[in-house]
Amino acid sequence: MILKSKYVFESKGTRMYRHFLSVVIILTSLFFCYSFACAILLLDARNEGKNSVSTFVQSPPDLIVVFTGGPKRIEFAVKKAQEFKQPNVFITGVHEKNSVRTIMNPIDPAETTDHIELDYTARNTVENVVSTLKYLRSNRGLNKILVISSDYHIMRIKMIFSSLMLEDEKFEFFFTPVPSDYLSFKNIKILYTEVFKLIRTKLFLIYWDQKSPIKNFY
Repeated sequence: MILKSKYVFESKGTRMYRHFLSVVIILTSLFFCYSFACAILLLDARNEGKNSVSTFVQSPPDLIVVFTGGPKRIEFAVKKAQEFKQPNVFITGVHEKNSVRTIMNPIDPAETTDHIELDYTARNTVENVVSTLKYLRSNRGLNKILVISSDYHIMRIKMIFSSLMLEDEKFEFFFTPVPSDYLSFKNIKILYTEVFKLIRTKLFLIYWDQKSPIKNFY
């Protein structure tokens, strides 16, 4: 018996409509899957924030690390440091023209800066993590570290730390997300882009030779 397509008698217009409908269904499914992934990013950041709050109820972190790149991250980190009675703060990814004073003046001109150190070498998230690990390895006694970044950024940072830490290192990382306003289309766009960056970073870490420089990677 010769099998025939059930659409053999359909008109050209019907066939085009069927193909169009299939494309719409596929794109809609992809959109919902992508949106679900975005929701997971934010839920993970929220859970990490709750965990850090419960961890540091009795004692402050040994170090606060803030990744530059998003609005209000540094200001948020400075306020956290004040809450914890000024533990050390490490700001990674600072532009070479900035100093501790130029960063602090718009936030709190009266704030002392002895507890703040800057890293000028990092240009992207992977390098932020590399610079942080170098700092921790050269400053003993820093075991419990609070990392501050935007909420959408937390899962990717966790993944990079997990990949680059040595097996015998005992650093404990906790994360506090800086909340983003998702009534803003710009922030929604950033969130959706972050899912792509998360996948790309995972592939990068799998194949990256750590002796090679990191170029054009954000």
